[in-house]
Amino acid sequence: MNSVITIAVAIFILVLAILAIYLLTHLHKAFLIFNPDATPRVRSAMLVTGILLLATCLGGILILILMPAKWNLITLILGSIITAGFAMAINFSNS
Repeated sequence: MNSVITIAVAIFILVLAILAIYLLTHLHKAFLIFNPDATPRVRSAMLVTGILLLATCLGGILILILMPAKWNLITLILGSIITAGFAMAINFSNS
């Protein structure tokens, strides 16, 4: 059971890393229906979210290697909150 949790959390960390890299590489490209160069609020949300997700990935890898399986919940919750915060930030960027 412990190896299943480890594999699932590793996949989650990989998805977070892919999302972070995507956000950071699309700071000057079209992102969904937004143009980050024309909307500084979306651009800053993308930058901050990308950096926070990379930090979460690094912390998640350390937790995955060094801590008991229960500590992986920190990575799951933190990654979910950061991603949800980004979704809310771009949702309210037009207001």
